[in-house]
Amino acid sequence: MGELYYYVWEFVTSVTIIILVAAYIIHDRLTLKYEKLEENERDLKLERLSMMIKVTLGLTAFLGGLGWIFYMQTHTLYISPELEGFHNLVPAIVMSVIGLIVLGGGIQKYLKVRK
Repeated sequence: MGELYYYVWEFVTSVTIIILVAAYIIHDRLTLKYEKLEENERDLKLERLSMMIKVTLGLTAFLGGLGWIFYMQTHTLYISPELEGFHNLVPAIVMSVIGLIVLGGGIQKYLKVRK
C-alpha cells in the first residue's frame, strides 16, 4: 500500500503545481493585455481579474482538499495501521482552509465591485 500513497501524493502535488502555474500565466498575460487600456478601465479590469483568480483558485483548493479528505477516508494507503491517524488529514484540511480564505477574499472583492 505504500506505493499507492506515493502515487496519490505525486498526483496531488503535480496537479497543484500545474494549476498554480496555469493561473500565474493566465494572470500575467491578461495583466499585460490590460496595461494598454485607459487608467479607469484598466483599474476596473485588473480588480475584476484579481477577484476572478481568487475565486477560482480558492474554490479549486477547497474542493481539492475535500476530495483529498474523502479519498483518504475511503481508501487505505499506508503500510501499517500504526501509521494511520488524524495527521494524515492535516494537509488536506489546511488546503481546504486556505481555499476558503482565498475564496472568501474573492467573494468579498466581488461584492465590493458590485456595489
